[in-house]
Amino acid sequence: MSRRISPSGTSSALDPRLLIVGGVLVVGAIVLVVVLLFVGGGSAARIGQRIADDGGGHIANGTVGGPYSSVPATSGQHWTTTAEWGVYTGAAPAVESQVIHNLEHGGIVIWYQPNQLDADGVAALTDYVQQQVRSAKFKVILSPWTGQDFGHPIGVTSWNWLLYLDSADIGQVRAFLDDHYGEAPEPLGGPAQPAQ
Repeated sequence: MSRRISPSGTSSALDPRLLIVGGVLVVGAIVLVVVLLFVGGGSAARIGQRIADDGGGHIANGTVGGPYSSVPATSGQHWTTTAEWGVYTGAAPAVESQVIHNLEHGGIVIWYQPNQLDADGVAALTDYVQQQVRSAKFKVILSPWTGQDFGHPIGVTSWNWLLYLDSADIGQVRAFLDDHYGEAPEPLGGPAQPAQ
């Protein structure tokens, strides 16, 4: 059997070395795609500090849970009822032992220490939460903090995660929410979205 020679004087049959190199490149590309799809391209940095899981046992409404592994708490004993999503004021702040139940249902609670955050900061957080509860990611609470000083004006919590902030940095709050929203033992439960 003779090889066909092109007008340039080269053989028209493919060089086996090119087939091998091409095959290796195709297999390598497939492996890379599989790794990126199933591993996620490496470990992305998480927003906030991971806190030890204190469990999720129920206690009677009106009682105080704890002790908790962080201030504010990110898991642990909590009331059997949840709090409504939205903005709470100094006249009727949210109750830590109740809103832990909201965290268990995938929500985010933003606590601020009134004596450490100015009115503009409170207004920025209030506007953000009011917009958020009208969105698809509505499970958000903002409340003044009445417990032990945690050393920062703001503490943003989700189930087992905590982010302290020294100002009303809405970008950081949004990043925390995007990273942790719905990550909880019972993400489909909790109160319905507030009426529009």
